[in-house]
Amino acid sequence: MSKNIQTFNLREGAFPIKMKLVIEDIDLQNMGRLKDSIYGDIQISLISKDLFHCECSISTVFIDKCQSCLMDIEVNLKFSSNITIKDEAIMMNDDSNQSLTHYQDLEYFNIKQLIQEEVSLNYPNIVKCEENCLKIETVKKAEKNLPFKKIRDLID
Repeated sequence: MSKNIQTFNLREGAFPIKMKLVIEDIDLQNMGRLKDSIYGDIQISLISKDLFHCECSISTVFIDKCQSCLMDIEVNLKFSSNITIKDEAIMMNDDSNQSLTHYQDLEYFNIKQLIQEEVSLNYPNIVKCEENCLKIETVKKAEKNLPFKKIRDLID
C-alpha cells in the first residue's frame, strides 16, 4: 500500500486488508523525537458488520533523555498488537474489554491515528540508559533532635 494513503472506508472493500506502512512523522506528546521512520505491517480482517480485528507489528527508534542522567539515548520500539476495531459511535455503550479495542469512525478510518495510539501505549514509562547512569542514592532522614533521648536511654 502507498505511503500516502492515510484514511479509508472500512465499511467497503475486500478483506483482509494487508499493508506495509512507513510513517515519517508522528504527533506524540511527552515522548522523545523520532529518529527513524515507523515501519508497520498491518492486517485488518472483518469479523462481523462494524467489528474488525487488527494484527500489527511496528518498529521504530526514538531519541529520548535518560531520566537519571539526562543523556540522549535511543529507545528501540518493536512490538506486535492484536486489537479489535469498532465504530466510535458505540464507544460509550460498549461493555467489552475496551483496553484491547480501538474506536474510530469506520467510514473515515485513519490508519496513522491507530499507529500513534499503539506507539504511545507501548512507549516505556521510564526511560533509562543502561551504562554510565547515575545511581539514585537513598537519602537518609536526619534524626530529629530529641532533648530527653539520652535520659530515656538511661532509664531503659
